[in-house]
Amino acid sequence: MPFVENQGAKIYWDDQGQGPPVLLIMGLGYTSCMWHRVRPVLAQRYRTLAFDNRGVGLSEVPPGPYSIVTMAADAAAVLDAAGVASAHVFGISMGGMIAQEFALQFPARTRSLILGCTSPGGSSGVRADSKVIDIRLVRGMTPEQARTAILPYIYDESTPHALISEDIDLRRN
Repeated sequence: MPFVENQGAKIYWDDQGQGPPVLLIMGLGYTSCMWHRVRPVLAQRYRTLAFDNRGVGLSEVPPGPYSIVTMAADAAAVLDAAGVASAHVFGISMGGMIAQEFALQFPARTRSLILGCTSPGGSSGVRADSKVIDIRLVRGMTPEQARTAILPYIYDESTPHALISEDIDLRRN
């Protein structure tokens, strides 16, 4: 398994496919395996590089908190380890915030920026709906109850339950 050391943490990464490189940055608390639907399609035409953000999955969990700036540097370290000078950068949710910071820190390494369900953060950022915040603050919920309560805010109501179950199973492993 490939790892790269950056600022006190071993970061897990891997690559699939061939072609122009695409760096995949996942959101808060999700591992790189959550690209499981998009990545096979991209890997048919692109070299996809995915990694587990520090504190998640196979990457180390150094003392926090982790800044977006540090996590953008982790993304650059992944490109270095892969021998890639520049890539298309695709970030989802918090990964989109990391991708934006990456583009600011490393403009010459950013071929394009693809952002999904994210914001710029800071004073310009759109805060989560109060109902989502309320779910996170409810005490006494089991992990299963919390997962169930947040699902309507993660998935469209038309999403087949089998796909949701598949994602939940992936996150548990």
